[in-house]
Amino acid sequence: MLQLERQQDILRLLSEQKSMTVKELCAALYASPATIRRDLADMERAGQLRRSFGGAVLTENYPDQMPLAVRACDHIAEKKRICAKAVQWIQPGETIFIDASSTTYFLIPHLREIPELTVITNNPNVNIALAQHNVRSFCTGGEMLNGSIALVGSEAERFVRGVHAHAVFFSARGVCDGAISDSSAGERNVKLAMLEHATRKYFLCDTSKYGQIYPYLITKTDEIDMVLDETQKENLI
Repeated sequence: MLQLERQQDILRLLSEQKSMTVKELCAALYASPATIRRDLADMERAGQLRRSFGGAVLTENYPDQMPLAVRACDHIAEKKRICAKAVQWIQPGETIFIDASSTTYFLIPHLREIPELTVITNNPNVNIALAQHNVRSFCTGGEMLNGSIALVGSEAERFVRGVHAHAVFFSARGVCDGAISDSSAGERNVKLAMLEHATRKYFLCDTSKYGQIYPYLITKTDEIDMVLDETQKENLI
């Protein structure tokens, strides 16, 4: 089990039980106590939970930027199906951008089957997971947004602008009336750089995002090549 998936399961269990011991989490997730304790320490630093004696308690109030691991718990099956659909648009030998969204993370298991692929991402967890699948990848530098596990800022944008990719696969917090928007200015700016430096543009969108509006406009749906969702087989723009 990948680290992010395990942490998603920890959040799901805590949302159901409110608090659990390390022993209970180990039994539920078939993981060692050392692994669970490392996860809990990482998740506490990200503000996702509070460690208690022998276990953890879910944090009641999240900051404005909902942590990636929390967002990734939502609509998991749908996100996996969307990513399984998206992978057909990636060709051997291509260079692609993957943003730091919770949806695009589920592309990773499919990418190991594509020969000579190169991935550029601003999410260190994606970078590590790709290495575990033996996929060539690069991670931008930049400032870390702890909750989102996203690298942002001028250094991240400069790295992206130094690459020309065949395609970008990205998601966002909302899409309404054809406008794709996000809650983070920093992440929006990195996504914009990826869109500007990719030939093909694919927006991965689960149904929870429709009708949602956030402060920072990324792009319009008529400015990208395809919206991949479950409302139809494929939504060509």
